[in-house]
Amino acid sequence: MIGKLKGVVDSYGEDCVVIDVHGVGYVVHCSARTLQALPAVGELAMLSIETHVREDQIRLFGFQSDV
Repeated sequence: MIGKLKGVVDSYGEDCVVIDVHGVGYVVHCSARTLQALPAVGELAMLSIETHVREDQIRLFGFQSDV
């Protein structure tokens, strides 16, 4: 499971951010509060990740901290 991502902010969506970690772009779904706290595109970011695995999809949810 993925527990943490540290990489460069590649782009933002309505409810997600793409974090580039050594050339791999991870789509991470976040709350509006978390998205607002992240840095601008091209800057370094770190998110705690909750990985949800289902039969038909894997989704990553990002949080500013573990707590």
